[in-house]
Amino acid sequence: MIISIRKCVSLTLFLCLLTSVAWSQTTVTGTVTDGDGFPLTGVNVLVVGSSSGTVTDLDGEYSLTAPEGSVLRFSYIGFTSQEVPIEGQSVIDITLGADANVIDEVVVVGYGSQRREAVTGAVSSIDAEEVSALTVSNLGEAIQGRLAGVQVVSGGSPGAPPIIQVRGIGSISFGSGPLYVVDGVPGAGGLNQFDSRDIASINVLKDASATAVYGSRASNGVIIIETKKGANAQGLRMSLESTVGVQTQPRRYDLLNTDQYIQYAEIFNGGPLPRDLDQPVYEGADQTFRETETDWQDAIFQDGLITQNSLHITGGGERSSFFSSFGYLKQEGVVKGSPYERFNFRINSEHSLSEDGRFKFGQTLLLVNDERGIQPELGGRPLFLQAIQSLPYQPIENPNNVGGFSGASSGLDIADPGNPALAVNLLENRDRVFKMLGTAYLTYELLDGLEAQAFVGGNYQNYRNYNRTPIYESTSPNNNNTIIDNRQTTFSPIYRGLLNFDRLFGDHSINAVLVGEIQNSYYSPLALTVTQPNPVLDVLEGGADLRVIPGQLAPNETTLRSLVTRVTYGYQGKYYATFSFRRDGSSIFAPGFQTENFPAGALGWNISEESFMDDTPFSLLKARVSYGRTGSIGLPPYSFQDPINSTVGPVFGGGNQPTISYINTLANPELRWELTDMLNIGLDMGFFNNRLNFSMEYYDRQVDNLILQIALPPSAGVATTSQNIGALQNTGFEFQGQYYGNPSGDFQWNVSANLSTNSNEVLSLANPDDVIEGNNDIEFTGSFNSTVTRVGDPVYSFFGFETDGIFQTVGEVDEAPFQNDLTAPGDIRFVDQNDDGVIDAADRVIIGKYLPDFTYGFNFNARYVGFDFNVFFQGSQGNDVYNGVGSLLSQTQRLFNVGTDVLNAWTPQNTSTDVPRIVADDPNNNRRVSDRFVEDGSYLRMKALTVGYTLPLSEGGVLSNLRLYLTGQNLVTLTGYSGLDPEIGGALSETGFDNGDYPNARAFIFGAQVGF
Repeated sequence: MIISIRKCVSLTLFLCLLTSVAWSQTTVTGTVTDGDGFPLTGVNVLVVGSSSGTVTDLDGEYSLTAPEGSVLRFSYIGFTSQEVPIEGQSVIDITLGADANVIDEVVVVGYGSQRREAVTGAVSSIDAEEVSALTVSNLGEAIQGRLAGVQVVSGGSPGAPPIIQVRGIGSISFGSGPLYVVDGVPGAGGLNQFDSRDIASINVLKDASATAVYGSRASNGVIIIETKKGANAQGLRMSLESTVGVQTQPRRYDLLNTDQYIQYAEIFNGGPLPRDLDQPVYEGADQTFRETETDWQDAIFQDGLITQNSLHITGGGERSSFFSSFGYLKQEGVVKGSPYERFNFRINSEHSLSEDGRFKFGQTLLLVNDERGIQPELGGRPLFLQAIQSLPYQPIENPNNVGGFSGASSGLDIADPGNPALAVNLLENRDRVFKMLGTAYLTYELLDGLEAQAFVGGNYQNYRNYNRTPIYESTSPNNNNTIIDNRQTTFSPIYRGLLNFDRLFGDHSINAVLVGEIQNSYYSPLALTVTQPNPVLDVLEGGADLRVIPGQLAPNETTLRSLVTRVTYGYQGKYYATFSFRRDGSSIFAPGFQTENFPAGALGWNISEESFMDDTPFSLLKARVSYGRTGSIGLPPYSFQDPINSTVGPVFGGGNQPTISYINTLANPELRWELTDMLNIGLDMGFFNNRLNFSMEYYDRQVDNLILQIALPPSAGVATTSQNIGALQNTGFEFQGQYYGNPSGDFQWNVSANLSTNSNEVLSLANPDDVIEGNNDIEFTGSFNSTVTRVGDPVYSFFGFETDGIFQTVGEVDEAPFQNDLTAPGDIRFVDQNDDGVIDAADRVIIGKYLPDFTYGFNFNARYVGFDFNVFFQGSQGNDVYNGVGSLLSQTQRLFNVGTDVLNAWTPQNTSTDVPRIVADDPNNNRRVSDRFVEDGSYLRMKALTVGYTLPLSEGGVLSNLRLYLTGQNLVTLTGYSGLDPEIGGALSETGFDNGDYPNARAFIFGAQVGF
């Protein structure tokens, strides 16, 4: 008993000693400036020997709590790092000299952060300054071209989501976008709802070693977004940034004018048009149709205002800090009827609940309300197509019509396009989103280096689409005022418990994290419509026949439960090993198939730390290798259950029609995650004290268990079912480099560049000979699908006919493989690929790919005294674009306006041309999907050019900083593509297919940054 008591006393004394060491903390604040006294934003302040740290705010200020006797390390790209012992100081101000040492940078990774030297995976980072360099409505545009391995295709339209792919395509049936983690909340969604000026850093996890901690949602990469935090400053600090500018679209399609169109239409019609073109355009008008010259492109394009305004307030006391922001962005767009407007408010704070700083509480809160105008459609045709196809002799307005707009007459004009000016002025179609994203956390330092955290967060979003079609007279009169109101509410709470251990033991370092997490998701939709002859009706409540729209998605609930661990071990700062493991359980899958394991491992060797490297030119040489598994859920909720459809049955002998329920798709309760295994090999090099540094990566990403639909035989009684049967492979190289020139002196500059390659191949489908065809829009493709996915080729390759010139004589037609009884001289000659003597669907081949051979970016910064200069280029090489608009501009299937190329159409007198003959109904289907419309989509774009000046201010004044600048965005685009913009977005299966996509605008912007 005495021995037991002594042991307990000894253990108690030992724990008290550990506790006293852990409780001996101090709070340090200060300001970090450069050699000219300007505050540096985003400087990493790290407690040496741990991963604890912070970054400086907009005014260069920081605050952190550290154990007594600690050493603080200050590091910033382009400046020499400094280490300063605390030694009882509570205020430490630092001036950093210019250099380029990046080895001590703190990198945010999943569920924590690590020193750059300890990172063994593929992680790319962007700091606050780069993110906020452009005035954009979407964070995706801010990172475009700045990170190797991350391809961003802009949506063009204000507020439209871009397509973002990390290391290629990861799925055939489902999306390939990355997982977004904002302030610790996975799946935070909509990048257009975050103010770029609130962002502290963006870190992209690319290989499986880095992403495996997010398991079942990390197959397509992870983008971690950290917002800005406050500093323990005395009093308040404010900063204001305001920009205003104009966006333009200088390019236009070359279309037929009135005289040219009449000439073309009479050839097409085989005689004069039914309409008397010498009649007034409407009753009471002084102008005739023949005298009218309408530019329909000018009718929908405009010079649009863009403005972004942000107010930041930071401050706090010795034990509290906060960051708050108010933001407003308005973008009118270069196409009428497509505005975007956003209001946002944020407050982030952290508070020490104990004097020693061991016990902390923190929170983040974002409130956003945004509204986006959607391009209207008439007659099922997109707005751009209406503008292209509208008749040049048709006026825009007609005051005699209800609504005040003119319209074509199918009886008199043959063609019947809608009036695009009516669409942008009368039709209403807008999305409105209210979003609330918040987190709260408690952290407690149990022992030196061991911290526990309880975390709760929530993502609430209320979406509403309002679509109103009023009464009007035009090409096709609309006699009823119709409103469709589609509302969707989503709420996703997350609960997390975390233990983090980070310590140095002599030559050994250990960073470990253990996480338990539950994330739920609740979705509730409602779609209503009302139709009334009342022309002023603009709300649902004003109608008498309010109805629920059938066929909408049903409410659903899902749950994801996860257990995560990651351990990184280092020895002598030379050798590192990381192991991570995540186990996910999802309610989306059937019982018995709901869990999956996602392991990963990585090794790193800092070769430059070896003694035999002392006399080499390397200041950094680090080799990395990793391998791991991640997953993708993909499926909608309840997919493992058989869906029941309803229809109205026949009536026999009178009575009411019965409702018949049936199953058309056979559910598969054994469906599992789509799985991705990735090998990554990396090499980091630095020279001249890291003023020159390179990073190179090779990856092999194999996706298995792809969920695909397969057809069932008629005897099964249902049409299709889904199985885990497909496989993909993505391989590629990534290169990134920086050079910091003249790090000291009045003139300072740096340059960076990146380049990424990706090769995609389908490895397997249900059967080796299976093909998946897609994107069949006869408006552009002449009744044929335009893409194919098959084994041995890239996903969604362009698929069509190969051409071989134009038939010149009847003899050539007779000798060629049979195409059509009506094929004649002047028609396109299509190649008989299988030599069976017939041109049919079996003769289609791969005619292009939208995936580029490589993408790249180039950035140059310079600074002289108070002047600063930046130019940023971004580009894509080796990708094809299918010019669907070009196929319309050349079409003779129906009589609409077309491009000026038809003036060079084939005739017996004009045979030296590649433009087929003008003939009604296009009997040879010359517009079918073929290599005629596949163009090189490579481009180089000057994404941004900025010139700024920071005014010298006297100390002690009201203003602490004042910078004025001018920025041009998308100023120059070098490309051989004939359309408005070679950067084609849209749905993944339609990427690279130009069906009238919203073009990226050119912008001229003036801005001011003011600090108080």
